[in-house]
Amino acid sequence: MKFLNFFFITFFIIINISVKLLIVDQEAKIKNINKEISEINSKIEKKLTDISYSTRPQILKQINQNKFKFLPILQSDLIKPKAD
Repeated sequence: MKFLNFFFITFFIIINISVKLLIVDQEAKIKNINKEISEINSKIEKKLTDISYSTRPQILKQINQNKFKFLPILQSDLIKPKAD
């Protein structure tokens, strides 16, 4: 009887320790995943800031002058469709 009680107590202690170690391992993985998510969110915020800065009218005008040299379409250049 004493051996059976000792066996059950030892068995439950081993199960308890293994479950605790499993939980600690999973918490560490969750912590790493949350860290990666926050880093990705930070990168997204930086990209959104860059996009909002890049689409300012002054910057777009400067990019057009430096790279493309497009001219605006004037009202007089538009072709008016003829009514049949």
